[in-house]
Amino acid sequence: MLVRCGGGIKHKLSLIYLWSCNYQYGQGLFLAQDGFYRCSMRAVDAPILDYKIKQQIMDALRVRDQGEYIIGLCGSDKRAEDSVKRIIRRVERDGLFTKIVTATVTKKPDITNIQMQIGDAIGLSFDDTTDLAESTCCMCFGYSKRMRTAERANLLCAKMKELQTVLVVLYDLHGKLDLGEIGIPFGEDHNGCKILLSSTNLEVLSKEMKVHKLIQLSQT
Repeated sequence: MLVRCGGGIKHKLSLIYLWSCNYQYGQGLFLAQDGFYRCSMRAVDAPILDYKIKQQIMDALRVRDQGEYIIGLCGSDKRAEDSVKRIIRRVERDGLFTKIVTATVTKKPDITNIQMQIGDAIGLSFDDTTDLAESTCCMCFGYSKRMRTAERANLLCAKMKELQTVLVVLYDLHGKLDLGEIGIPFGEDHNGCKILLSSTNLEVLSKEMKVHKLIQLSQT
């Protein structure tokens, strides 16, 4: 597309149109030597999140004490990841949660790695918590040199309960994941905790994770 550089209203309208083109198609707008603005009609890799779907997700995140603690987002990896990032930006802007925690699950979940990701996000270092755990009688560590999964889960759960509101985002689920084993409290244990799960598999979210609200992204 070529638009001649000039002044006045027509020039401004042309720039607005080209900016729109740039936003939707991901091509930089520049002024060539011949005096024409150029914009390439090339599709972007990350599609824009549908407004209605965005509102469904935001409504589910805002609601409290109505049983919608786990929200499932089903779509392609690229689309789901892009959509979640947009939602996180909106949540941060609106100040809905005290803390936002993200972790990637992958096809073969590494519970320890997931716990570490969440711990880092909420300021919990497992290397420095042995004395705390012993003094509060959370778990008996004995002389074990390495903290066990259940011990980390106990500490994570206690730390997250200190946060009035927290959003936990888990990317790339391929099968059932035990949230209790990780140490993520929700529902009666912590009604200020919301969990947003993304997966390409509808059955993983609906049947295996039994999400309270399921939102399917369009493929276009």
